[in-house]
Amino acid sequence: MHKRLFIKILGRVQGVFFRKNAETVARGLGLTGYAQNMQDGSVEIVCEGEESALKKMLEWCYRGSLLAHVDGLSFAWEEPQNEFNNFSIRYTNSFLRDKIAAVKQLSKHLVEHDAIAPEKLPRHVVIIPDGNRRWAREHGVPIWRGHQKGMDRAVDLLREMRRLNIKYVTLWGFSTENWSRKKDEVEKLMDIFLIIIKKFRAEALRDHIRFHHFGRTDRLPEVLLAAITSLEKETAIFTEFHFGLALDYGGRDEILRAFEKIQQGGEPVSEEAISHALDTQGFPDTELIIRTSGEQRLSGIMPWQGVYAELYFAPVHFPDFDEHQLHFALADFARRERRFGGGH
Repeated sequence: MHKRLFIKILGRVQGVFFRKNAETVARGLGLTGYAQNMQDGSVEIVCEGEESALKKMLEWCYRGSLLAHVDGLSFAWEEPQNEFNNFSIRYTNSFLRDKIAAVKQLSKHLVEHDAIAPEKLPRHVVIIPDGNRRWAREHGVPIWRGHQKGMDRAVDLLREMRRLNIKYVTLWGFSTENWSRKKDEVEKLMDIFLIIIKKFRAEALRDHIRFHHFGRTDRLPEVLLAAITSLEKETAIFTEFHFGLALDYGGRDEILRAFEKIQQGGEPVSEEAISHALDTQGFPDTELIIRTSGEQRLSGIMPWQGVYAELYFAPVHFPDFDEHQLHFALADFARRERRFGGGH
């Protein structure tokens, strides 16, 4: 059903790319309308489209852009007027004066955040780095540049999580379904993985990081597989920090391979036996799964290990998901009350 939705968002929502991200989300949902900064420091959004898409837009507004802090929100459903051709950003004054006003509003809301208590941080973080190709298209560069930028970003995030004393980090680099991409893109990706692993070796040995590969090994290029196997052996003695790179990984495929191991070993099927047979044997269950680029699905990442994982969906493409935005994701996790299926 086609409807119109009026939303007013209060809090730290000006000067933090709230309107720009709202425009990206709205266009992705096929909505028309506008986002506008108001003189009282709020952001006003008016949008039209299918009710299901409008509800998703409303859900996004409760959290907003990653630098924002939403203190309050009001909304009202209205009859559509069909007056918009697309979704755009409206400026109250000139572009420059609008930006100056937004910065002034931001200065009213900026406060120094307390550090997240160590006990509130997740032990095992999984990242689904979505949006490398879209980032490349938006920046007018070859697709492989987006993948390269994404892998560089992954290294930065790994260092930051190690600084925060997060012990287990997994990055989903290549899924079992990604083989369907164009041959030249897949080959370039494999080259990038090989370069990153070779570069990461020195850091892993220096900082005592144990490297793990999750996924199938029978389809990876021989030279890449050799580098993976070598790094796993070289870092096997380390126990404090663990980095898992999921290459040719699929959650269902992992579980099937785990059952094959159990059958071959002739042991009875149990939760303990399955956990031990999974690629992630030795890792704690996933506590936080982060997916970038606005996609709100898991695509099969660790269905067994992530049964009680908290989910965080970021609207930005992975190359733009920097350390500051990681902190917002971790702060969001720290604020949640985890019940593990229990009641209030």
